[in-house]
Amino acid sequence: MQKTLHALIELQELDNRLDELMEERGDLPNIVNEFEEKLISKTASLEEIESDIKSSKLRIKEIELFEKESQEKLNKYNEQLYQVKTNREYDAITVEIESVQKTQKEYGSELVLIKSSDEEKEKEINELEAEIAKIKEELSENKVELDSSLAETADEENSLKKKRDKVLKNLSKHVYSTYQKIRKARNGTGIAKVENGTCGGCFSYIPPQKVVEVRKMKKIYECEFCGRILVWTE
Repeated sequence: MQKTLHALIELQELDNRLDELMEERGDLPNIVNEFEEKLISKTASLEEIESDIKSSKLRIKEIELFEKESQEKLNKYNEQLYQVKTNREYDAITVEIESVQKTQKEYGSELVLIKSSDEEKEKEINELEAEIAKIKEELSENKVELDSSLAETADEENSLKKKRDKVLKNLSKHVYSTYQKIRKARNGTGIAKVENGTCGGCFSYIPPQKVVEVRKMKKIYECEFCGRILVWTE
């Protein structure tokens, strides 16, 4: 059990230093992630609008083609009006002309709406492109700063992680899991040294008999108040 407790003490020291390295980087990792997420979101919005405009342009071509064809029909019907011999023929052609004109009006209204919508979308595209350019610039700056910070501590961090992996071999899954749960709940500290009859984590009083038992290091004891694993160091 002494081996386990000594391993926990060493593990806590390694984790403390790893936490310090993370703290030195500040919010840079989170900031970089936020900018990357913003970039993905804005780029997706831009692509969606560009796709809409592409579809609009195809629709405009269809309408323009219809307008050309319908005008040809109108010209043809108007010529036929001068050749009719009966009122029935005249009425039939008039109905066709009115039908074409009605459809022309509908397509004309649609065309106005499409072009108006596209104008707004073009403005959105310009705004998004400006936002994306700014995000890319800020992302690049923060990445450079983060990479620089990582480079400065990379060797130490790798060394600490290797030592940590080695220490874990001396701990059972159950003990390590308990340590991790306590560490997560207690601001990064899973163990506490007994000092002057108190818990070094929450400074609560520990009965003398329990101090004696902790000092023997034959069993794992937890603080009754904060739950940290109690250890003894000379």
